[in-house]
Amino acid sequence: MIKIKHFGCFVASSTIVITVMACGSSESTSPVPTQPSSITEAGSSMMSSWTQEGLRLDNSLAGYSGVLADTSTIQLDDGTWRMYMHTGGQIRSATSINGLTFTMESGGRLPEGYGQPRAIKLSDGRVRIFANTGDGIGSGVSEDGGLTFSAEGGVRVSASSFGVTQLTGPSNIVRTSDGRWRMYFSDLPLPGEGPIPHSIHSASSSDLYSWSPDFGARIGPLATLTGSGEHPAAIANGDGSISLFYFRNDTFQLMVATSVDGLEFTAESDTGLSSNVSMANDPDLVRLPGGAVRMYYNEGTEAGGRIYSALHPGVLPW
Repeated sequence: MIKIKHFGCFVASSTIVITVMACGSSESTSPVPTQPSSITEAGSSMMSSWTQEGLRLDNSLAGYSGVLADTSTIQLDDGTWRMYMHTGGQIRSATSINGLTFTMESGGRLPEGYGQPRAIKLSDGRVRIFANTGDGIGSGVSEDGGLTFSAEGGVRVSASSFGVTQLTGPSNIVRTSDGRWRMYFSDLPLPGEGPIPHSIHSASSSDLYSWSPDFGARIGPLATLTGSGEHPAAIANGDGSISLFYFRNDTFQLMVATSVDGLEFTAESDTGLSSNVSMANDPDLVRLPGGAVRMYYNEGTEAGGRIYSALHPGVLPW
C-alpha cells in the first residue's frame, strides 16, 4: 500500500468531540532542553526504544472521510494542546486540556491548497504554520494562539531551488549549533508514481521567515545515505546532534539517522514502528516535560488514514 499525497474535500459542519490517547510538546524559540546524550548517561535501567501506544485518531473520530494525515502538535501558552492535521481537504485542528481528549475545532486553519502543516511558537507569542503549496513551502501566522491564521505572501522555500516541482511540508524545525534554525523536507510523492527514490533537503534561517537552501542532499541518491527518504521529522539531541526520521517507500520502514552537524548523515537504522501497521509515515515529534519524546505517525491512503503514537525516553540511541 503506497501513501498517497493528495487532499480530500469534505467540509466540516459542526464541532466533534474525539478521544485521542496522546499528548505532546511544542517546538519553540527557546533553547532545546538539556538532556542526557546517551543511554549510558541516562542510567542502565532506562530502555532506549520506542513503545507503541496505539491508535490516536481515525476518520470516524475526526469526523472526515478521505485523507487524514500529517499531524503537528504544539503546547499553547495556557498549557492546552493544539494538534493540526490535514483532513477534509484543509488543514484543521483539535484542542485538548490534558493532551488526551481532543475536541475538533470547526473550520480550517488555512485555505484549501495548503497541506502537511508544521507549527512553531514564536518568541513574541504568535504561532507560525508552515505548509506545502503548489510551488514550495508557504506559511501563515496567528495572533490568537494558532486558531486564526493569515497567509504570508510568497513561499518561504521554493521547490525550484532544489530542481523539483513540489516539496513536502517541513520537518519539526530545529535550532542549529550556531543559533540559526533548520527545516528539512523532501520532494513530494505523487499519486500513482510508484516507489521511486525521494531525496531529503534542508534550508536554514535566522528569523524563521527568510530561508536559504542548504547545499546538497541530506538523504537520497546524491547523499551519503543513498536510500529513499520522504517527509522527514527532526529533533535536536542533548549533545548538539540532529536526528532525522523519514519514510522509506520501497521497504515501508520508518528510518532514523543522526548527524553531528545536521547536514551529513552517515548511518541509519529502522525504528521498528512499521512492525504492527502497514506503514509508519509522516512522523511528528514532540518533547514532553522530563525529556521523553512522543512521535505521532500516519498509516493510510487517499481513502482514509489512522494516526498512531509511540513513546521514547528521549535519549540516544533512537
